[in-house]
Amino acid sequence: MARMFQELDFMPADEPFDGPMQMAVDEILLRTVSRPLLRIYRWTAPCVTFGYFQGLSEVNRAFPGIPAVRRWTGGGMVEHGEDLTFSLVIPPGGHPAAAPALFYRRLHGCLASWVLPGPSPDVRLADQGDVRKGSSCFQAPALDDLLSGERKILGGAQRRHAGGILYQGSLRLPSGRYPEARSMALLLGESVGEFEMGESVRRSSEELASARYRSLEWNGRV
Repeated sequence: MARMFQELDFMPADEPFDGPMQMAVDEILLRTVSRPLLRIYRWTAPCVTFGYFQGLSEVNRAFPGIPAVRRWTGGGMVEHGEDLTFSLVIPPGGHPAAAPALFYRRLHGCLASWVLPGPSPDVRLADQGDVRKGSSCFQAPALDDLLSGERKILGGAQRRHAGGILYQGSLRLPSGRYPEARSMALLLGESVGEFEMGESVRRSSEELASARYRSLEWNGRV
């Protein structure tokens, strides 16, 4: 299968962040990178992220006592800590498919062979018959999520901004054993480079995390 990107940068999970900082880093990267970038998260502690259009009170009822932060992207509630969380940040002109649905389908189709290497006829894209309504991401498959049998194992959400794309994804395998993250970058990009967070990105992300993602005004909005 042809790779999605000619050039792709990879940012490994060298440094752990909490939920607000994770969200802020992705947003700042979307505003600043010049090449597509795959970033792997590392969490300081368990956290719940919830979709842009969801309500905090519902999240708190479903996941009492766990810190929660509203994503800039849509989708449902996701509990992080035992999943593999990642983002794909694509600057204007760097994405292979303009329509959100086509991008989602192509990305998940590419990742199907990475999630469970080798012959895995059990892994497939969700079709209309698999779609379920619900507020919790892994209990409500959407079209073109990745399934293993009837179980949802990979879902994501997108945000379009000024011609760029932010995709935030979560992979959850029952075994808890995940493929090596760098191999995902090698699957998606013809040429893969390394990316390190500079001081400017870090400072801007810390400021945005404090101003938006840690605020009740953002997380409590309806």
